[in-house]
Amino acid sequence: MRRRRPGARRSTDRAPAAADPRIPLRHDGRDRAYLLHVPEHVADDHPPLVLQLHGRGVDPVTFDRWTGFSALADEAGFVLAMPQAVGEIWNDGRYHGGRWRSVEEVDDVGYLLAVVTDACERASADPGRVYVVGMSNGAVMAGRLACEHADRLAGVAQVAGTAAADIVATCHPAAPVPLLSIHGTGDRFARYEGGRARGLRAKFYLRHPAGPLLGVDAWAELLARANGATGPIVEQIGLDATLRRWAGATPMSDLAFYRVEAGGHTWPGMRGWVPPFLGPVTRSFDATRVAWDFLSPHRRG
Repeated sequence: MRRRRPGARRSTDRAPAAADPRIPLRHDGRDRAYLLHVPEHVADDHPPLVLQLHGRGVDPVTFDRWTGFSALADEAGFVLAMPQAVGEIWNDGRYHGGRWRSVEEVDDVGYLLAVVTDACERASADPGRVYVVGMSNGAVMAGRLACEHADRLAGVAQVAGTAAADIVATCHPAAPVPLLSIHGTGDRFARYEGGRARGLRAKFYLRHPAGPLLGVDAWAELLARANGATGPIVEQIGLDATLRRWAGATPMSDLAFYRVEAGGHTWPGMRGWVPPFLGPVTRSFDATRVAWDFLSPHRRG
């Protein structure tokens, strides 16, 4: 049964994410905050919660305009939390020492878990249906959460990012976690085969590249083992994408990996203007819809 939040806006009159309440949150001695969007009509008395993680150098409002997740929240009835990284860089496990010391010292894992707790309390969201979505640095941060706190998540969706090599070295998820990955083979910022960013454009934009990432196929193999999943079953999606699926004893073992041929460091179906240096955007599918369709059936506990 869907219910209405008193005083909330109608979904047809949806204001931009900047108009959503900015929730103050003090964590680890720092004054942090996040945006919280609770639609007028939620799925039930305890709706799902989606945690949306922006990429490096992109603020939460701009990122939401790219993805359209707040509009989908109005339509589907889930709560959307939009945290913000200190200096717009998540401590995803790739930033160590030297110029990155200030990033390495930030407890973003603890902060995000605190956001989940706070948002669930404020919006009466279901702690068994907490999903994390992210792109780029936000996707890699989601990968860190999957490794270190899988038992707190009902699903993860990553676009243009896997997990930091240093995090993967000790990655032993406490429980199977459903995970969706979308990655372009032409991505020079988060290379499909893993490693560090490559190419003059990527190096110029990043200025100071972070540590290496695990390759997409290696990430899929690690998760399949951790989830006890077998596969993959391969399906063609449009002209430029393939989907590989793994499944196990329960739906919590589900994995879905989209490979976009020549796709850039972009969100498929990305809305608005796309910076050319990020590369091509596929229109074969909409990553926002695909992510929600994958995540929403899953429940923890």
